[in-house]
Amino acid sequence: MDNKSEIKIEKIDYDEALRYLGYKNIEPDDHTRELLLLCEKDFLDACKANYVYKVFDLDGVDIVGCDFELEGEDIKRHLDGCTKVIFLCVTLGNEVDALIRKKQITALSEAVIIDSVASSVVEQACDETENIIMKEFEGYEKTHRYGLGYGDFPLSGQKKFLATLDALKRVGVSVTDSDMLTPTKSVTCVIGLKEASDE
Repeated sequence: MDNKSEIKIEKIDYDEALRYLGYKNIEPDDHTRELLLLCEKDFLDACKANYVYKVFDLDGVDIVGCDFELEGEDIKRHLDGCTKVIFLCVTLGNEVDALIRKKQITALSEAVIIDSVASSVVEQACDETENIIMKEFEGYEKTHRYGLGYGDFPLSGQKKFLATLDALKRVGVSVTDSDMLTPTKSVTCVIGLKEASDE
């Protein structure tokens, strides 16, 4: 099973954006809050959140109908007991990267704000995408997202992972020679599905 779609981001979680800015237990000053509001429209105008995913059956640690190998012990432990696996890619699009680059030249403080907002929103988009996917799998429990590059799940698998999703054609996400995603505000991850217990 595979799918793709656009996610409309209409509201920013400012508390989460502030956390990315370093305001964990500190109340931001009025100037910072004003900057957040000032940057909101530019960011929302630029943001074009999209996702693509595929769902495969799992046979132990082997992915049925897919030649992508789950390398590393961490991801195998993460998927222990799962019968299906979701490959997911979410991106905010090239326009967000372009906006940040522009602001780095014209208004550095706004660039920092928008970068933090984007980091927060791409995770928000992942959460929303998970909710959409799970409507198709109501009889299953999901694991949390596990990204390439976490633990010993190698980042070097990005190219093949994206190719499996046909992510460049479908949502415009590719990978550099150093295994970094472009657009930069993109996420790749694996989610396991376990059949829900009746207990």
